[in-house]
Amino acid sequence: MALTDLHLIGTWAVAVAQALDAQGLDSKTVFAQAGIDLAGARDPSMRIPSEQMTRVYELAEEVTDDPAFGLAIAEHIHPTSLHALGYSLFASRTLESFCQRIVRYFRLVTTNAETELQKTENSYRLVMVPTVGRVAYAPQDAWLATIVRFIRETYRHDFAPRRVELCRPEPSKSVEKFEDFFRAPIDFGSDGNVLEFASQDMLAQLPAANPELARQNDQLVLELLARLDHDDIITRVRSELVELLPSGHCTKERVAARLSMSERTLQNRLMDKGTSYRELLAEMRKELAEQYIRDGLHSVSDVAYLLGFSEISSFSRAFRTWTGVSASEYRYRYLHEG
Repeated sequence: MALTDLHLIGTWAVAVAQALDAQGLDSKTVFAQAGIDLAGARDPSMRIPSEQMTRVYELAEEVTDDPAFGLAIAEHIHPTSLHALGYSLFASRTLESFCQRIVRYFRLVTTNAETELQKTENSYRLVMVPTVGRVAYAPQDAWLATIVRFIRETYRHDFAPRRVELCRPEPSKSVEKFEDFFRAPIDFGSDGNVLEFASQDMLAQLPAANPELARQNDQLVLELLARLDHDDIITRVRSELVELLPSGHCTKERVAARLSMSERTLQNRLMDKGTSYRELLAEMRKELAEQYIRDGLHSVSDVAYLLGFSEISSFSRAFRTWTGVSASEYRYRYLHEG
């Protein structure tokens, strides 16, 4: 099944089953009625069609009679439930990088929503808009609740977003469960599902930050995405670039060979997606350069090497072109000025 089909990661279904069982209900019957076999759901490559999971949510709402059941699902999601992405999130340096990873890699977990991180004058908004309609409310609630729960575990146990927006209409009961969980004003019936954060929270360094571990798991996410969808040429190229950049031999010819295709085929497939090898290489270098410099674990010369530059001066010129400042000034501003 192509990754572009509406689906979600199988381990999410395991958490839904655990949430049902925790309430003394028969999850096996619910999933059997929806035509889902949970036996292989712990395999990170397993994907469950959204249509089947929507049926699970409908049945779960019937048997629980609880509009806030999605919040219960969140209590059973663990970092391992999201494969390598879970480890990347927990190892993120700041909540900003935490949210950026959600936006960048969320389709590993589900294609049911599109995500975006918006920055305003004094806040950030993590927006999740359902890909199709608004029919299944439980997963929307559960995704936002899972993110808040993860933040409380990685940042502060008393953390609360500034505001929460939910697509779902206000339920006739259990509203207090939403208020008790999020500890923030909630707007029901909104255009998107939104968590709004204060800027000072987003830029604070997380206690368990481990940039090197985060990067290693980012690479695992890219590799898994590339395996899941053979037709996603951009993700496949990005995955190869991350691996080849430190070697200094990151040519289009070599990438094409590793993807078992000719240079012309690679070029044409990228053109069909509105991009090129040169553009992807520049984007990947810029993205990784900013990340490496922010993390502060490597010298400028080390970063230049990791990105495949033969000379530090070439990297320095490129970084100034990308950001408008030198690498050292960029690092200072990030660490001291937010």
